[in-house]
Amino acid sequence: MYKSWGISNIYRNACIDDDVNIGWFCEIGDSVKIGKNVRIGAFSFIPEGVTIEDDCFIGPRATFTNDKNPPSRKEDWLPTVVKKGASIGAACTILCGVTIGEGAMIGAGSVVTKNVPAGEVWCGVPARKMGDNEISISYRT
Repeated sequence: MYKSWGISNIYRNACIDDDVNIGWFCEIGDSVKIGKNVRIGAFSFIPEGVTIEDDCFIGPRATFTNDKNPPSRKEDWLPTVVKKGASIGAACTILCGVTIGEGAMIGAGSVVTKNVPAGEVWCGVPARKMGDNEISISYRT
């Protein structure tokens, strides 16, 4: 069972696994998939087409997109995947069609415009590699 700490808009067809904590005033869209042991910070926006795997952290005010050239038809939307153990800092924007690799870390305020490989730390606008997540590397081995 998941726990929502306050008023949030969680669509009926969202698939949310066990031990998920959802902060105040979040929007979790239709058919979103969220794995086990995930923390979603307050004011986050997660639209249809986003998959968040187990053990992830989504900081407050994180915003995901699903439409690269709005407004477009739903069939033109692109999926986004956050792999197991990834962390996304506060106020990040994640553009659609990207994959954030296992154990990757995205610094607060970053704008992710392309795929982030597993175990890397990315920051900035647009986000770019700043180093390796040493904690994640030891976690995966």
